[in-house]
Amino acid sequence: PEFIERALTRLGCTVRVDAVSAGAAGASAAAAGGAGTAGAFRVVPPSFRPDLEREIDLIEEVLRLWGMDRVEATIPAAKNHIGGLTHEQRLLRRVGAILRSCGLNETTTYSFAAPGDLEKTRMSTEGRGLPVVIMNPLVAEQTEMRRSLLPGLLQSVAYNNARGTANVHLYEMGTLFCGRENASLPKERRSLAGVLSGAWGDVTWKQKFAPLRFFDGKGVVEELLAQLRVEKVRFRPAEGDGYAFLQPGRGAEVLAGGTVLGWVGEIYPEVRDAYGIDLPVVAFELNLDALITCSRDQQAYRDFSSYPAVEMDLAIVVDEGVTCEDLERRLQSAGGKLLRGVRLFDVYRDDRRVGEGKKSMAFALTYRADDHTLTSEEVEKVHQKLVTKVCKATGGEVRA
Repeated sequence: PEFIERALTRLGCTVRVDAVSAGAAGASAAAAGGAGTAGAFRVVPPSFRPDLEREIDLIEEVLRLWGMDRVEATIPAAKNHIGGLTHEQRLLRRVGAILRSCGLNETTTYSFAAPGDLEKTRMSTEGRGLPVVIMNPLVAEQTEMRRSLLPGLLQSVAYNNARGTANVHLYEMGTLFCGRENASLPKERRSLAGVLSGAWGDVTWKQKFAPLRFFDGKGVVEELLAQLRVEKVRFRPAEGDGYAFLQPGRGAEVLAGGTVLGWVGEIYPEVRDAYGIDLPVVAFELNLDALITCSRDQQAYRDFSSYPAVEMDLAIVVDEGVTCEDLERRLQSAGGKLLRGVRLFDVYRDDRRVGEGKKSMAFALTYRADDHTLTSEEVEKVHQKLVTKVCKATGGEVRA
């Protein structure tokens, strides 16, 4: 208390100590609670200190003179509460750790965007709301709030390429802003996006890395979904005007059951040219809120079977329009409980041997039972039933 009175007096204030606690003071007088033993301080600041208007202003002056380094740090009090991260915060950190383990580096781009960013990237505005225009933008190139993370990441790739960095592996978790009619605030949703360009590493005397392509990006997304224990994951071709920014045949929608999580694919060459990028770019963008909803903390345990498996190969000739994803789903459905694995290992095309507009897709099928060793008759019966169902559903035939 003596130091407080002496410090305020030296600042030119008129200080009086009251035995009874003082009430709230006006603009010219403020009360600052003391240590409790000296009562309350009634302070009138000098006329040349118009900044001393409130109690907190006087407290700040006292602390400044006392020295903030002399104030002992304390933990904020909270009843029936312990500190720690929420489930969602832990999950977001886990997402970042998984992507970094896949070789990507985290980055942060601007939340502002140019008015023509989506058109420049050939991205559709459907489902992205109205643009949120900034009333007082800092620069003319950033007058709107972003509606996709992809334009900012492509700018980062172009920035690195222009400075001699060809291998770029970036990801970002950020917020998108979708304007709504007759609404005072935009709708905000979180998104996760990444870009891969160049190769995984530089060429050395003993190792050469292949250029990054669609399946590299798809592998990163598959690893992320597997680590988050997202169930019923599948990929289907990304087609239509909504995916004009992706190369045809090198893009896919990412689904978990019936929920569309996002997309992954190679960026269309004209889009790369618009950003000044010469190398191919693989990108993905996922709805982070939907990804968190579909993730699971635990995975159902499945015991390992001690009985041997039976491996069989199956090559089916189908039309070019039949996708691998469609065939795999039909094989799994027709195989029943005994079919434990389906793996594509060969795709063959030959107009003379297979037929024009046809392709042969060869799968390795794994049959196994949990309670006994399968006999040849059991496997043959299930296999023939599978072949009949799949060929009938797809219009294909078994290749001799």
